[in-house]
Amino acid sequence: MPHTCCAVGCSNRFTPETRGRGITFHRFPKDPVMRKKWERAVRRKGFTASSSTMLCSKHFRPEHFDRTGQTVRLREGTVPLSVFKSNEEKFSLTPSDARTSRTSMKARESPPPETIQPPIPPQVLPEPAPLPEPTIDHAYASTPEELRVKLSEALARLETLEREKRNAKDRERRIRNTVSCLLEDLELKKTMNEELKERLDVYSDLPVHLLSKHSHEYTKEQRDFAMTLHDHGPKAYNYLRECLHINLPHPHTLQRWIHSGESKPDIMMLDTPSQDDDAANCFAQETVVQENMKLSQVNSLPYEDFVNIFGNVVEKCPFVAAAVWSQLPFADVDAFERAICDFIDSMPDLGKEGILRCHPDLAGRDLETGALTQESRSEQATVALDALSSDESCTMFCLNEEYKERFSFPFVICARMNDKASIFQEMRTRMTNGCVTERERGIEEVKKISCLRLRDLVQSDTESQF
Repeated sequence: MPHTCCAVGCSNRFTPETRGRGITFHRFPKDPVMRKKWERAVRRKGFTASSSTMLCSKHFRPEHFDRTGQTVRLREGTVPLSVFKSNEEKFSLTPSDARTSRTSMKARESPPPETIQPPIPPQVLPEPAPLPEPTIDHAYASTPEELRVKLSEALARLETLEREKRNAKDRERRIRNTVSCLLEDLELKKTMNEELKERLDVYSDLPVHLLSKHSHEYTKEQRDFAMTLHDHGPKAYNYLRECLHINLPHPHTLQRWIHSGESKPDIMMLDTPSQDDDAANCFAQETVVQENMKLSQVNSLPYEDFVNIFGNVVEKCPFVAAAVWSQLPFADVDAFERAICDFIDSMPDLGKEGILRCHPDLAGRDLETGALTQESRSEQATVALDALSSDESCTMFCLNEEYKERFSFPFVICARMNDKASIFQEMRTRMTNGCVTERERGIEEVKKISCLRLRDLVQSDTESQF
């Protein structure tokens, strides 16, 4: 129920129409002293204000208000005006208040004779100063009418979007029903010959569900499909996205997914030959030729050949081979191994972490895209990390990401000395180690990998005699 101003003779009510005219309403203060002052200013006999009693802004001076914010407030210590009626209302008498005596009625009927009085010179009264206009300091302040218009526009826009959404769903449903009916009619009328069936079967395996976005986010399957499609052909990807308007994410979004590790493609890449593959095959053939070298041949190798052959004994760290070359000749293969291990041990902690970061993730993106070195590819293949199931691949990916987030370098283990089950177990167990302990543990695994790779390349002169 709307409240009414408690001032005598004031008919302003707390309604939207009244507030639209700029009239504000203010409750009596809670402070007992100020509340008494307000009650005395009202000048109503026996009047006591309640918690809901209000006075309108007509009974305050303009300087009493603080209009700097969105809400009009009274300044501290403000007391309403003690006189609510104007002088005209105060001294005007209603017919019921007029005197009814014989003399009074006679005086009203016969006015006194007019007397000539000298004219009074007009007095020039000063013009009243204009009231200060309320200022709106905040750009976001709006009138109720403006807010009402904005709300109406937003509701109309929402209704339009919902109607378009319903229409789009209806069109999609009708198209699907039409296609299904056409196929049924073809089968019933026996007009589906072998040639037409083969043509339709060609398009039956298209991943249509991967090309439609049913929510504001892409599913994991859609992400993997988009990344694999972009890897096969960026130009074709852009053509499908921009010209055919297929719902595919922007290439920048794909880059963000790759850098953040949010997704990785589960669809295998096509085996398309390229110049990089040819170069890799030539390098692999050259490495095979250099396998099982005699130690005497190793001791006589020049610097460039030595680094080219043994540069990947420590994964992607040819500087280790470059440093070890200065210790030639080696008495035996064990001395060669000790030289590599001693150099790794002599490195600072940051250098050791750098060696660990050169190793790839187990069953990671490099394995799927074919970016692994020949040694890493063959080592991961020995424990079938290149043939994981979908659940195993997802588990391995989560463990790799959790490990790197904890230690800031990838998980390293000698795959040739373990099996698939023990690798999963080691990843979970070593996750509880401290950073220093895990760094040293990873370096020990690097040494094991290096020694096995070295044994694949070099044999002692005594072994070659048998």
